[in-house]
Amino acid sequence: MIYQFSSISLNTVSKQLLINGQKVDAEDRLIYLLIELISHYPEHCDKDYILTTIWPDTVVSEWSVSKLVSDARQLFKLHGYDHDIIQTVRGKGYRLNPELGEQLSITEAEKSSFPGKTPAKKNKNRLYLLIVSVLIAFLLSWGWMQFQLSHNPLVLSEPANSVGRLLWVDDNPDNNREEKRYLEQHNITVYQVTSTDQALTSLALYEYNAVISDMGRKGEVLAGLSLLKTMRKNHNQTPFFLYTIVLTDAQHQLMKQHQGQGVAVNAEQLYKLILPLYPPQADKAKVSNTDAL
Repeated sequence: MIYQFSSISLNTVSKQLLINGQKVDAEDRLIYLLIELISHYPEHCDKDYILTTIWPDTVVSEWSVSKLVSDARQLFKLHGYDHDIIQTVRGKGYRLNPELGEQLSITEAEKSSFPGKTPAKKNKNRLYLLIVSVLIAFLLSWGWMQFQLSHNPLVLSEPANSVGRLLWVDDNPDNNREEKRYLEQHNITVYQVTSTDQALTSLALYEYNAVISDMGRKGEVLAGLSLLKTMRKNHNQTPFFLYTIVLTDAQHQLMKQHQGQGVAVNAEQLYKLILPLYPPQADKAKVSNTDAL
């Protein structure tokens, strides 16, 4: 999206900010703050929500939010914008200044260009043709894949005593080696992927008993939440759990809002959420939590 108001343009695709037509260098967290304030307008964003979304895997204090808001105000003043872009809502949080909010307009953003440059009609037609061509190719590929699946069912390489499958999404899979080992000793087959795209592809091809995801990965602070939203949009109701560092009320609310099943911040919490989803087996390895940790 491209958010535009007064002399400001913010492209959420390219994460570029323009003030009075000039590109402004701003840190990612400041851009994310502006996106959240704009997308929630006319409502405010409370401090806990801002902490959870902008610092999802980091322990920080409310002072970090105040400092980020102060930096945003100073940045706009430094570039000749005299109005207070962010309004403090006493005892609650922050919101976009209503005077600016009334001027807010939203348009679709193109990854190859920045707001203010209207592509020629010829280029638009080419873009539409490209989109249609990609869509047709996707539908043909999907139809062929379904045909192959119906005639040649996919067989996963799994232990004979496996009680079920689990998909684990994390761009640093080595961080979860002990937890993975513990689950596998309970005869749960764990498949690891490192990106949202890989996860969605796996979910389209196979069935899983559960999905575990980190929250932020590779510069996307809400990657885990985005994966959950896409799954539910695709009518995939596989139980979904976040495995993160900090547990907040805002995380619980977001998970509940998007039909997630739970949040864990340590291995013990994670096992209590995951193990009940799988049937017990008499011959599974008996490993204590102390050994796994």
